[in-house]
Amino acid sequence: MKYLKNLNNHNAYEAFIIGSDFATIQSEQRAVVSYCRTEEHIHYNPYVPIPLIANLYDVLYSDANGNLSFTSEVLPVSEGKTPIAICVTEAGFFGTNEPARWMSLKYMCCNTPDSGTLTPSSGYMMWGNNGLDISTIDDITTIYNGGSSDGYLTASWSNTTSNKIPSLYDSNDKWNLSELGTKNTYAVTDVDGKNKTEKILTITTTQATWQTDTTITNSQGQRYSPAACCCWRYNTLGTQQGDWYLPACGEMSVIVVNKTDINNKLAAINTEYSNDCINRLENAHFLTSTEINSGTIFRILADDGRVGPRGKYDNSTVIALMQY
Repeated sequence: MKYLKNLNNHNAYEAFIIGSDFATIQSEQRAVVSYCRTEEHIHYNPYVPIPLIANLYDVLYSDANGNLSFTSEVLPVSEGKTPIAICVTEAGFFGTNEPARWMSLKYMCCNTPDSGTLTPSSGYMMWGNNGLDISTIDDITTIYNGGSSDGYLTASWSNTTSNKIPSLYDSNDKWNLSELGTKNTYAVTDVDGKNKTEKILTITTTQATWQTDTTITNSQGQRYSPAACCCWRYNTLGTQQGDWYLPACGEMSVIVVNKTDINNKLAAINTEYSNDCINRLENAHFLTSTEINSGTIFRILADDGRVGPRGKYDNSTVIALMQY
């Protein structure tokens, strides 16, 4: 049986516990209780593994056998673990039973869909499905405080009052649907990128062998979906094809709003792991899986936080998310 150690520091280390160590485990009861998100009515049982709860900006690692673990620390290379993702929203952030979201440490790329790329310009791609309208599936409109085109994620980024998107968070730093409007009305309330990516892929693709070909065809044509396909194909040590997806507009919004903190963690990882992952989120147009109509989708500009239409035929940057 495996048990968590060092719980006071919220580290995700594990050790095998034998009979002589039960007294030590029992002495850690207070730490275990405080670590758990629900603190009332917990009956401590040293024989039951403690569930792991990811914190914002934790790093997800894989060992040589593909076993996943996470911690807030940037572990040294000598630990023998490979960083594969950063936690960008904790479990429950988007609502009850919503899992944590983890951001890829690579940009997606049509030329290397399985492994991604460190260079955003190498990963530019089209959304695809131009002329094929699946907005009835997504049902997301583009309305921001009376505006009808671009909106801005924060007041400081907004250059006009009418296009300012209301505060994304409430006083408890939770996703604030009450200010954003009815779910499935505002683009930034769309947090279902995983389901949307799967629906996009059911319409894909004219390139029938996209799951096995060396490359993904970067086309705007109907039944081509390079962005969604590249996210599906992407995999790392400890993850497989189909684990990753194209973020929805709301999921990408949180990443852009917290870009500075995410970039700080990316820089720390790169310092330790010799530029094996992207060193920062570029100020680029990021595609989302949220469609507007047959010719346009929502994209987010990381530089000034603009959210608005982008043609499916325009090349933009893509990162992938995973739920874990």
